[in-house]
Amino acid sequence: MRDTFTPRGTRKRILWAIAAVVVLCIGMAYPTKEAQGRVDPTAQNQAPAVLSPDTVGIATGGGTVTVTGVPNIVASFGINGKRPTGFTGGGAAVGRINYDKHAQVPGRHVNVPVLFMTLELSANPSQNGTGGKARLIGDCTAPSTECPGNAPAFQSVLVYVEDNSDTGANDVFNISFCTGPAAVSPLGCTVAEGGAIRTGQIQIKATGPGGAGASVPTAARAPLRLP
Repeated sequence: MRDTFTPRGTRKRILWAIAAVVVLCIGMAYPTKEAQGRVDPTAQNQAPAVLSPDTVGIATGGGTVTVTGVPNIVASFGINGKRPTGFTGGGAAVGRINYDKHAQVPGRHVNVPVLFMTLELSANPSQNGTGGKARLIGDCTAPSTECPGNAPAFQSVLVYVEDNSDTGANDVFNISFCTGPAAVSPLGCTVAEGGAIRTGQIQIKATGPGGAGASVPTAARAPLRLP
């Protein structure tokens, strides 16, 4: 006969329940190899970019970007940066940063020489061998430059760009202005303005020191359209 309602049957049910809890706890403490091998894809996407002051390459581009505000403003940009001849490391670069807001607002013009650059070349370059991220740092204290307020209000300009496609789709241009002098990591920088470009293209590629720049639209030639 079944002992469901006997003291002995009750003890069996209690023992089975305790055993099930123990097995569950062991499983939680020692997950399977399959569970241990899983990687959160969002964690990988949030990993910071590795921009090196020693990577040899070039960053060039031109086009337009929207500066958000009330109202939004369209701005043209043109950038180029490369390593100088004889480069051995440390972030040194030569080139130019041009930026022009299409509105009568203070600090609408930027025209500065590039002194430093950091690069991250794409691990999976496009068919043209391009792709990656770069930061270009320009000097507001050099002769014949234009910066918001000019030095000493701002002593340097920091531009961040991304080359995400051969067509310019999803390429990025951001610019901020820094109270600290031009350096690989300038200090006192404002919140960046810009974002995904409206028109034009960014190109980042590997090359030797003093190498020729890529052929991309400049700010003057980039087509304009209303916001």
